[in-house]
Amino acid sequence: NYSVNKYNANFIANNDPDKEGFGSKWTLSALKRYFQLVGIPDEGIWKRIEDIIVKCFISIESLMNNSMEMYVPFKSNCFEVLGFDVIIDDTLTPWLLEVNLSPSLGCDSALDQKVKADMIADLFTLIGIVPID
Repeated sequence: NYSVNKYNANFIANNDPDKEGFGSKWTLSALKRYFQLVGIPDEGIWKRIEDIIVKCFISIESLMNNSMEMYVPFKSNCFEVLGFDVIIDDTLTPWLLEVNLSPSLGCDSALDQKVKADMIADLFTLIGIVPID
């Protein structure tokens, strides 16, 4: 978890958004490139992470539906960003650490800004906001 790890004495900061695989915080694309570089077949890892996320949504489905019925009159204009903290152990097994409701969008570095800006751009695309040039 970045919010804890950034205070560790062994933490290595990365302030260069073009060096995605340097330091203690990497992008997912840098991690995927690393897996390829060292010969780790990662398709199964991503499928297990997807399975974890799907099971999380299944576990809260009735709660979310009840809340939507009670508090959201127009469901087409409502969304939530969730942050899934997943750790991959030395046997390449992913484990869910926590799920953050409305995760922090604060930026501590240029890499942070790049990752979060890309995520917000993807979110806007998902909810139907079309960019205008």
